[in-house]
Amino acid sequence: MPHIITNSVEAEVQIININKVISWKNHKELFLSLIEECDECLLVSPFLTSDFSLLFSHVSLVGKTVELISTCAPRGDDQFVKPLSLRNFGEYIQRITGVWPAIGLDQKLHSKVYIFRKNNHPFAGIVTSANLTESGLAKNNETGILIQSEEALVELEVLCRNGLDYVNLAEWQLDKLCTAAEILSRNHKPSENHDIGLKSILNKYATPSAGNRSTVLRPEAKYYIKVSGVSDRPILPEQRQPIDEPHCILTFAKEPKGISLGDCLLEVAVGGACFLSYYACASAVWEFSDEEKRNNSDNQRWPYYIYANNLSLNYGPTWFENPLHYDDVVSDFNREYPSTSVTAAGSEHFKGAMQMGHSYIRVTSEFGEFVRKRIDKYNSK
Repeated sequence: MPHIITNSVEAEVQIININKVISWKNHKELFLSLIEECDECLLVSPFLTSDFSLLFSHVSLVGKTVELISTCAPRGDDQFVKPLSLRNFGEYIQRITGVWPAIGLDQKLHSKVYIFRKNNHPFAGIVTSANLTESGLAKNNETGILIQSEEALVELEVLCRNGLDYVNLAEWQLDKLCTAAEILSRNHKPSENHDIGLKSILNKYATPSAGNRSTVLRPEAKYYIKVSGVSDRPILPEQRQPIDEPHCILTFAKEPKGISLGDCLLEVAVGGACFLSYYACASAVWEFSDEEKRNNSDNQRWPYYIYANNLSLNYGPTWFENPLHYDDVVSDFNREYPSTSVTAAGSEHFKGAMQMGHSYIRVTSEFGEFVRKRIDKYNSK
């Protein structure tokens, strides 16, 4: 049975799944008590405190996994402060737990939901009007309900994550948002409703969710085939190996001098002969150190690398269920665009370059866009 929560009426309830009686006077007391009991929590709120060390000052987060879903919409005064709050959250959680937390953005978020897990099972959740701020949790007139149904809590978790536009924001990505907010806040009065470019920064640097197919590459972006796997270690559909990392390191046998920030890399599998995912280059080209090469033979074989954002989380996690074989995709492209080459060098297939040992091959923008659209429309069923 749900229990009503306010910031003005004392209450007490037994949390059945952990056999614990908890009493509270406001949202914050209940929130912190549940944080204390959990080993994982999902915090969903469009507005955030500016200092999470104060909010969590009376509870220990050591050994806990904390996930945040918020918003960073480019509108109003919030765009000047939200990037700083998001970074403050990440830095605080990392300092206490030693791990950078999962931070996702739902740009239409209005819900406030807090779900608490122990031993892989949700045992309590709060659905409320109270934002993740000191005022929302302790001072304002806010109303919510406490839910203990595991079935309902699991459904809430799924619904909250299904609304994500961007996933797993890294510290360097938040730094870019914060830099824009800090610089432009000097030039605009808080009351002015300026677009300071956060939407563009997220589009260029953040990893879109599986449901977000709206990422726009820069007009001058180049397209490359990125070859992964080798003949003695092929990547095959029957291995059922998901490609689900939001932030990836892509390695190369030779220095990829032509690849620039924002270029698109279409990953294909040696052995499986199919597409695995596609990425946007998010860094300069780096080379493994001599020590890294000595300690890992793969780093000797592929000494150069870039950081990249996975733009196909709709496809990579289940690519093996219904793989896009590159021979079929190339045949479809040649049939629809008979006068356009597949590779930038003028070939009708990139397979020849793969067989010569190239770990990356530049392809035409027409073919690159063709592959992107096929992957974006992917359905594993």
